[in-house]
Amino acid sequence: MLAVEFRESIRNMKKTSYAKETGQAVDTSGFMDCSNGINPFGISGRVLNSLKNFDVSELNTYPKPAFGLKKVIIEYWDRVSLIEEDQIILGDGSIELIYKINKLFVDNKSLVMGYSPQFSDYVDDVHANGGIYESYVLEESNNFKMDPDRFIQMMDRKHSLFYLDNPNNPTGQVIGIDDLEKIIKKAAEFERPIIIDEAYGDFISRKMSAVSLVNKYKNLIVIRSLSKGLGLAGIRAGYMVTSKYIAHQYRKISNPYEMNSIARHIAEAALKDCDFMETCSEKIVTRKRMFTESLKRLQVLETNESVPIMTLRHPDGNVDFEDLLLKQEVKAVSCRGFVGLGQNYVRMMINPDTESLILRIQRIENEIE
Repeated sequence: MLAVEFRESIRNMKKTSYAKETGQAVDTSGFMDCSNGINPFGISGRVLNSLKNFDVSELNTYPKPAFGLKKVIIEYWDRVSLIEEDQIILGDGSIELIYKINKLFVDNKSLVMGYSPQFSDYVDDVHANGGIYESYVLEESNNFKMDPDRFIQMMDRKHSLFYLDNPNNPTGQVIGIDDLEKIIKKAAEFERPIIIDEAYGDFISRKMSAVSLVNKYKNLIVIRSLSKGLGLAGIRAGYMVTSKYIAHQYRKISNPYEMNSIARHIAEAALKDCDFMETCSEKIVTRKRMFTESLKRLQVLETNESVPIMTLRHPDGNVDFEDLLLKQEVKAVSCRGFVGLGQNYVRMMINPDTESLILRIQRIENEIE
């Protein structure tokens, strides 16, 4: 057998996963899917129409310079922040941007600070790079609500990098822009970079985005995804907005062909269709409010009603909540892989058929003593 040597940080890390590891596969075809962190109302009609105009000859060449897409991104943010082309970096999904940003700042024994629970794949990548992840663990007594002042108290110059997902995954809660700026400012005082991961950012107002602060703080990196609100998870497209200084350093480990030609074409159409997100947001607020108000025994952790994901807690810590939902033919994400949570918590996305979802949840609530 061939013996090969892997990096120590890879050998010793334990990969977390949203997928439940069981000995027997469960056939969930036909189940109500509340597991994906995407737009429950699909994609824009403008995107579908744009595909008719795609020049297939572009498939035979490398992607052309993304002047058109970057212009659309600039126009998308022009009422919030006057960003320039060389502040924008494209990526093959926001996760690829995360991996490369960590490559810039994280190495053996680097101390990275975030809060928990939040996007577990980010934590895994810190460990993969040999870094140490330290988190402010949200308190159950406060319904897992983020306390920005407490987070700031824990920030220190010893940290190499700070990371916040906003809106939060898995709870769907949102840190207000004023509190967010306090945290960014503190990181700037330490001369440390801070990542604001806005993968779910399209579900909240652009005025609440940290993009509004990129020209004020040179240490700020804002990541955006087209997978969630814009409903385009299949094209693997994302981008980041940051200072010219950080963007210059990032390009040293990047390449000009990130985000393929079809993804760039679709992204332009999606970002131009602002009416689509407004319509979806109204539907999400109505259905999420209906769902949360129906609950009697299950607890919803701190969340924002315009964000389609939320975290539910079953009062019995010994219960595998994901398994209970599968028995009701509902797919959700177990929170056993999120720091500070456990098997009696699930991340759930609101479903367009909210009434049917409520009925299935009520069956579970009726079994709770």
